[in-house]
Amino acid sequence: MGSGASVEETKTNLQQAKEIWEKGNATFQAWLDQTPETALEPELEIIDAHHHLWDMRTLKGFNLFGLFKQQYYMTDELINDCVGGGHNITKTVFMEAHAFPSKDVDPVMAPLGEVQFVQGIGAQFASGSYGPFRGAAGIIGSADLAKFGAEVEPLFVACKAIANYRGIRVPGQYDPNTDFGVGKAGLYGEAKFREGFALLEKHGLTFDAFVYSPQLPDIVDLAKAFPNITIILNHVGGPLAGLGNYAGAKTLDGKQEKILTKWKEDMTKLAKECPNVNVKLGGLGMPHFGGGWDLKDKPPTSEEVAKVIKEYILFTIEAFGASRCMFESNFPVDKGRQHELHRSLECVQAPHERCRTFRC
Repeated sequence: MGSGASVEETKTNLQQAKEIWEKGNATFQAWLDQTPETALEPELEIIDAHHHLWDMRTLKGFNLFGLFKQQYYMTDELINDCVGGGHNITKTVFMEAHAFPSKDVDPVMAPLGEVQFVQGIGAQFASGSYGPFRGAAGIIGSADLAKFGAEVEPLFVACKAIANYRGIRVPGQYDPNTDFGVGKAGLYGEAKFREGFALLEKHGLTFDAFVYSPQLPDIVDLAKAFPNITIILNHVGGPLAGLGNYAGAKTLDGKQEKILTKWKEDMTKLAKECPNVNVKLGGLGMPHFGGGWDLKDKPPTSEEVAKVIKEYILFTIEAFGASRCMFESNFPVDKGRQHELHRSLECVQAPHERCRTFRC
C-alpha cells in the first residue's frame, strides 16, 4: 500500500488485512481462553510502565520475529486488558513502536506523529469515559540519534509540548547469535548517537534502553558518561536464550547457566555503579529469551511462568532495590505467551515488593 496505490487498491488491501486479522485473532483468543485465571490481589494498584499500541494488520498475519501475534492493539484492546482483566491497573506508559510516524515532514521529525497519535489515546482515557483508568498517561517516543545526532533537538522541543511525553527509547539490542537486533554492535557508544543523547539532560527527558545481556557493559559505560540522565533498562537486561533454548540462536543451546551467571555479574555492577539506572521487570515472554511458551498447545499458567522467570526477577529486585524497579507488561507482545503476566509477577514477589514495583 505505497503512496502510488490507487484508492481501489488501497481499499482492497485494507479489507484483506482486516479479514486476515479477524480470522487470526479469533484463533489467538481461543488459544488464550484455554487458561483462564483471576487476579491474586485484585485491589493492588498497578502502573504498567511499558506497553505498545499499533495497527500491524498490513503484515497480513506474518508473525515478524514471533512478536506480532496480536497485530491490532488500540484503545478497545487496552481497555479489555487493563480494565476488564481483573487487576487494578490505574495508569500505563506507552512505549515507542514506530506506530504512525509522520510521513510528509523532515525525516528527523517523523517520530512526532507517533507521540501525537498516542496523546490522542491518552486524552480518551483522561476524559474519564472509561472510568478512573488512565491509559497512556506517559509516552516514550523515539528518535534516530545515530543518524541525526544533535539535529534531533527540534523533535524534542515539539514532543515536550505534548502533555504526556516523558522521553525516548532507541533499541540497541545486538548479538551475532540472532537476527533480531539493530544490525551492529556498539550503537550506544557512537559519537553521533551520544551527541543527540546528551540533549536528553537539557530537556529533562528519560532514556529507555533495550539491549541483550552481553551488552550490559555498554549500559554501564553510557550511564557513567551521562550520570544526570535517567536510564530505564528494558526487559530485565535482555537475557538472550537465558530461560531456555531459542531456535533463532542455536549456538546458545544448553548455555543457560553460563548466561545467568554472566547476567548476574553485569547486573550487579550496573546496580552498584550506576544509580541513574532503573530496571523494568517484564518482557521475558519474548521468544528470544527462550521461554518457549508460544510454542505450547495452550498458554502456561501464571505459576508455570513464575517458576521460570523467578530467579531473574528476584535477583534484579535484590540488586537494584524495589524502588529502582518497575513492572512492565510488554503487551501486546508478551500477551502471546503470558496471558496473565501481572499474576505471574504477583506469584514471584513478596507483598512489600509487589506494592513498590507495581507502582513504579
